[in-house]
Amino acid sequence: MEPELSGTWYVLEGEPGEHLVMEALGQRLSGIWTSQALAEAFLARHPDLGMRVSSLESPALKEAFLRALAMLKVEAVLVDYQPGVHQARMARVEALLEVMRHA
Repeated sequence: MEPELSGTWYVLEGEPGEHLVMEALGQRLSGIWTSQALAEAFLARHPDLGMRVSSLESPALKEAFLRALAMLKVEAVLVDYQPGVHQARMARVEALLEVMRHA
């Protein structure tokens, strides 16, 4: 399931080029949140990450973020993921890039 492509995405980032990358079941994953409050709630549970919430509003910024994830060999993003939740929506990075290219 894809995140809303036209709305703002909120992501976690640290130093330039540093994005949240998690590994689960042999896959490299990252996160996209559809509200700032959800992203900040995730970050509040992991203050040791040393990251901040950033917003991606334009298609160009979203595509740049997805390209950076691809370079980090991230396979998919979890949408609105919160720790302790047993299910999360997931979207493949390559599929999102393809949609962004044709948007």
